[in-house]
Amino acid sequence: MSILASNEFYEISIANELAILNVKSRVFDFITDVTLTDKLSAFILGIDHNPDIKALIFYNDPESLNEENYDRFIQGILQRNESSNECDPPCFCEKNTRFREIISLNKIIRNIASLQKIVISGIQGNVVTPFVGASMVADFRYASEDAVFSMIHNKYGLHPSGGLPFFLTNYLNHSKAMEIQLSDKIDAEKAFDLGLLTKILPTDNFIHHLLEEVKKYTAIKYCTIRDTKRLTNFNRNELRDYFEYEASLLNL
Repeated sequence: MSILASNEFYEISIANELAILNVKSRVFDFITDVTLTDKLSAFILGIDHNPDIKALIFYNDPESLNEENYDRFIQGILQRNESSNECDPPCFCEKNTRFREIISLNKIIRNIASLQKIVISGIQGNVVTPFVGASMVADFRYASEDAVFSMIHNKYGLHPSGGLPFFLTNYLNHSKAMEIQLSDKIDAEKAFDLGLLTKILPTDNFIHHLLEEVKKYTAIKYCTIRDTKRLTNFNRNELRDYFEYEASLLNL
């Protein structure tokens, strides 16, 4: 395995025919850092120009995307002593930080969506709304047995970010997509039953099981993978329009 970049937030490596991104910790510090997210975006875009790489895997450490991290981030930028208004979203004393969170994550999702490689996401533990959405950009989605999708945006009166509405309405009918987004949380078993997950993997040695699953796809010729992704990605051309619409609603 060749490690290309490693810091306290994430690690990027190449192993055989795989590009691997491991999200390690303090994800909201990372996602609001333009320098770090630009480097990650450049790496993702560079994958398409390397015919030796057939797939991108991105996965999280179990505690990296949980509610505790999200609460800490939102509470740190939320405007205090705000009068409650049912019609208006909450205000932020650190608006630029909130905007960077949304814009940077959307950029990474767009870059992943455009890849002509197989994309696999691995979900462990409790994962909050923005990264539930981000995981949905993958072609194949795996989760540990203890994985939980938390719709924590409802707690703060925020919209579901990370492209979640876009992906859910592509995978499910309208009513079911709405039901999930307005719920508290769903577990891995329910997500699998809905078709949102490819497979549930054992929590123990999750990464080993994830890498084993990928082998069946990397056995396929590169040209077949490339052309299949080119054609299958056609319906994702609307993702850019979706993010532009989201930005207009938020005045980004």
